[in-house]
Amino acid sequence: MIFDYTQVDWVFVAVFVPVFYCAFLLPVILKKLKIPNWFSRKSGHIAVNGTLAFLPFFMSNLFDFIITFVILLTIVIITSFIPQIRMMSRVYDGNLREGEKSVSFTISTILSIVTIYVILFVFKDMEYIITAAYLSVAIGDGLGEMVGKPFGKMKYKIFVEKSVEGSIAVFLGIAFSIALTFAIFDLVSLANIWKIIVAAILGTIAEALTYVGLDNSTVPLTVGFSIYLFMMI
Repeated sequence: MIFDYTQVDWVFVAVFVPVFYCAFLLPVILKKLKIPNWFSRKSGHIAVNGTLAFLPFFMSNLFDFIITFVILLTIVIITSFIPQIRMMSRVYDGNLREGEKSVSFTISTILSIVTIYVILFVFKDMEYIITAAYLSVAIGDGLGEMVGKPFGKMKYKIFVEKSVEGSIAVFLGIAFSIALTFAIFDLVSLANIWKIIVAAILGTIAEALTYVGLDNSTVPLTVGFSIYLFMMI
């Protein structure tokens, strides 16, 4: 991918502004439908990160994403001041974990945004790493809570309580995400199997050791840089 502020793909911007807006709105909509808060929040998490994972297939200029983000943020801010919409307030209500403070959510959101730009710029010429990193968050971290929350019996606690079943699901989800990415980018080989497994293990450890909300940063960074280093071997 290139970074050229003199060229903007307005078709990309016109498509992905509403796509990301709908992804952000998903937890709000599901909460209105009386879906459990953890499920609606995680559904939005999967939608946003899944969209990020496949950006390299539709975007050739990183500046397009910056324009998309600026327009999206502007829309969110404007709609937050409209009493009938209160977009920012609804996003907070739909995404806060039980007992989580808004300050903590704000910090984790800012770090997540910074992480997105770090990964996009560092790996702009290695699109498969971008896809693997964010597909790992969408499927791996998403599957971890989808399994661990309702079915987790064997609990452990480092910073927050998690379950062994959930962590196993995280590992399987990350391994599947990396393997799928390698298949899409024609990188599957016997020599790369150990790289998939070890990167998935490291991503799972990062998720297990991470404080509430920061896994949106630690997991993609760990998976992304692990794959980068392993592919140099």
